Amino acid sequence: MDRTLSKTTNPFRRAEDATLEYEMDVFVDAMDEASGVGGGVANFLTGYAVYKGEKLPFEAVAYGRIGGQNVKPTLVAESVKRLEDLEVDLELFTARLQRKLVEGEMTVNIPEGASPPE
Repeated sequence: MDRTLSKTTNPFRRAEDATLEYEMDVFVDAMDEASGVGGGVANFLTGYAVYKGEKLPFEAVAYGRIGGQNVKPTLVAESVKRLEDLEVDLELFTARLQRKLVEGEMTVNIPEGASPPE
């Protein structure tokens, strides 16, 4: 008996459209030191995604502990406006950006003269 699921297991989450891949490259420019109670729970990131040759800035909160690691990216206002002009599905674009950040598919821009993180 085939027990594979044909639908998303979370009925409240919109299924991703396979035709809307939103290929992008993700760059992180800055990450602050860990902040929060109990030894640092969250980091704040700034960076940008390059989509169709356009640089789209975002901010993000990276956090983890119970339930594993996660990242919550937020596109800045001018990025949202430009993506709306391109008729991009913002929810799916942001989900793709989040997935790339969580899975480490990004480039960290290290300032000249700085030591890379260990």
